[in-house]
Amino acid sequence: MRGGRIIVRVQPVDFAPLGIGVGKALMAEEAWIHGPEKPRDVERERERPSKPVDLETLRRRYDFIEVLPPRNVSSSEDVDRLPRNVSAFLVREFNFNYGLLGELCKLNRPILVYWDRFGYAWHGRFIREYAEEAGSVCFVPFGAEDVERIIHVLRAIAFLRSLKILYVGDVPSHSVRCASYDFADLQSRFGVRFQQISMKEYERTVETADRDKSMHVAEKWSENADILDEREGRLMEYANIYIGLKNLLQKYDANGITMDCAFLRSVDLVPCYSFAHLIDEGIPSGCEGDTSAIISMAILMGLSGEAVLMGNLFANTTHRDIENNVIVINHDVVPPSMGAKDARAKLRDFHATGKGLTGYIELDRGRKVTIMGMDRNARRLWCTCGEIVWTEDTVHCRTSIGVKVKDAKRVGREGFGHHQAMTYGDWVEEIEMLGRILKLDVHTI
Repeated sequence: MRGGRIIVRVQPVDFAPLGIGVGKALMAEEAWIHGPEKPRDVERERERPSKPVDLETLRRRYDFIEVLPPRNVSSSEDVDRLPRNVSAFLVREFNFNYGLLGELCKLNRPILVYWDRFGYAWHGRFIREYAEEAGSVCFVPFGAEDVERIIHVLRAIAFLRSLKILYVGDVPSHSVRCASYDFADLQSRFGVRFQQISMKEYERTVETADRDKSMHVAEKWSENADILDEREGRLMEYANIYIGLKNLLQKYDANGITMDCAFLRSVDLVPCYSFAHLIDEGIPSGCEGDTSAIISMAILMGLSGEAVLMGNLFANTTHRDIENNVIVINHDVVPPSMGAKDARAKLRDFHATGKGLTGYIELDRGRKVTIMGMDRNARRLWCTCGEIVWTEDTVHCRTSIGVKVKDAKRVGREGFGHHQAMTYGDWVEEIEMLGRILKLDVHTI
């Protein structure tokens, strides 16, 4: 993922023994602790994984993981001294110290159970039961895939908490009602901060964009795309939008943006193609002031580390599509990096108006994608996984993507949210895990 540095910080914790006392567990000490090694335990230790997932290997594999020095905990005071700016606590030595585990759970961070090189937390069930009784979210990996999922979920949450999103225009949006505009609530639950600015400030910033910078951007766009609909003569004008947006993000120290674009005074000011490039730079950029959609985008960007697009569900969909279990995602912002191999972007006008700039590019047919939507209160998610079967230039909106899913009719019956987000890969299980941490009701369709 490009953009700002995201850190997943893990704090290992070792609990001190309870101190059972002399004479209280003589058989256990004689047979289990000082007795001979279990033959199959010895065999297990000799096994070598094809893809090790121990912490040190993960730290080397992923530059966003930081493993703090282990902390020994023998009292409530030790728990109080643990750092709070961590993504998760990793319980290594437990020693059945349930009281201190309960204290740790009060710090409101996910509890991970130590796993071996294969990703197996052999005795994690003991910790999970007590951690969940104490109200914490606890993950017990049982295989390398589980460990990878946990790491990506923690990255997504760290990404959310790092975001400051510019909201350009009026609240609520003029074209979206199925979204949350309680910015204080969104910050308290997700860590995402919103900064509202006026549409006039956006327009002024575009008008005063540096000419040389805009010319450089326009030249790059021209090199990397086919230009249609007589957009050549105004390409630098549209590049002003990109430079203006970058200036606004820098001015407000923001790393995300959404705009109530239905209320722009001119179609020539639509930020579609600029948003597409910002997304490729790791900056969530969402249309129509849909706050629920941009949070969905950020979640998928954090999980995948790749670009994400958002769009309407069932716009430009036929009855035959549904009968063949094909749903359609349809909008005007498609990040160039999501294009299929050797596909070349086409720069076109906005909705055949002869104004504005949107991009179209063929997506990678046959690849798996995850589609996710969020309700207007930002408390429920739905998600599904499918396969891209076609991409079409449908003018209004510019890009339509056909995705074959298990049950298109069920998506129609049970899906919710104004816009949905989509990215490459199957991230359904990760979304379910993330929902547990963020206390979101996740519906898998």
